[in-house]
Amino acid sequence: MTASQTLRVRVIVLNYEGAALLPQCLPGIVEAARRSSYPTEVAILDNPSKNAGLDYVRTRFPEVRIFAAPRNRILCSFNDYLPEVPEPIVILLNNDIRVDPGFIDPLIEKFKTDPQTFLAVPRVMSFDGTTLEAARAKGGIRFGIFQCDARYPGYEKEALTPSETFSSGFGAFSREKFLALGGYDDRYLPGILEDVDLCYRARKAGYHLYYEPQSVVYHMGQVSFKKEFGVTETAVLAHRNTFLFMWKNYSGFSFWIRHLFFLPLRLAFAACRGKWPMLIGFYRAVKMTVKGKV
Repeated sequence: MTASQTLRVRVIVLNYEGAALLPQCLPGIVEAARRSSYPTEVAILDNPSKNAGLDYVRTRFPEVRIFAAPRNRILCSFNDYLPEVPEPIVILLNNDIRVDPGFIDPLIEKFKTDPQTFLAVPRVMSFDGTTLEAARAKGGIRFGIFQCDARYPGYEKEALTPSETFSSGFGAFSREKFLALGGYDDRYLPGILEDVDLCYRARKAGYHLYYEPQSVVYHMGQVSFKKEFGVTETAVLAHRNTFLFMWKNYSGFSFWIRHLFFLPLRLAFAACRGKWPMLIGFYRAVKMTVKGKV
């Protein structure tokens, strides 16, 4: 039996308020599944919303499976669905992503050669294809605060070079390893950094995360999320979850010395510059920690 026969794939599109997005993105995903040399299913994981666009899916693509999440847990809805999925590799996408016809196969190659592969991620372009949005990601503590960025200085020069990556919110995952790690942590709900947290835990467990530039997708970027929560609240959540991520995952004398030294300076600087989302995010993170909600 060949590798392409044993490695079955399911592409899962997380959908919320997708009536306008699915017609732009789903046809290309279905076509990519048809072209793949691996047996590939396509499914919609629908977080309940008013304008989900599911009638369009049922009419145009009756072969696409639809799983209705009982409630909207953003990315954490994958935790509820993946135990029911038989395929060993799942490609997780948002409904604001369109894809190149050949994006699937390059992502699967690492799973054939490296059994410790947890994640393989594509090169990400802007939705219109004119600019590079992200290649590999790098992460770490900088001036006492965690940062993860796919647009670090010089990232454009590395865009066509396969490499390891720190994290990604979408790509091809080992379903077994995803579930073994417990999936996305709901402390970060309604969202932001839960993907980074999962990838960080995967790296600590000894799994490998790869960036594969031959696979290309086109991303609008947090369309549904920003529409739901607004730009300011999205920024507050990003700061809150950054603090929660650090306090959960980092420890040791060196980290706490740096963190506690730079934290007052960072907060004071934010206050002087009127960057209230950071201050509000810090307050909410402290409040959640004190109340034991993390």
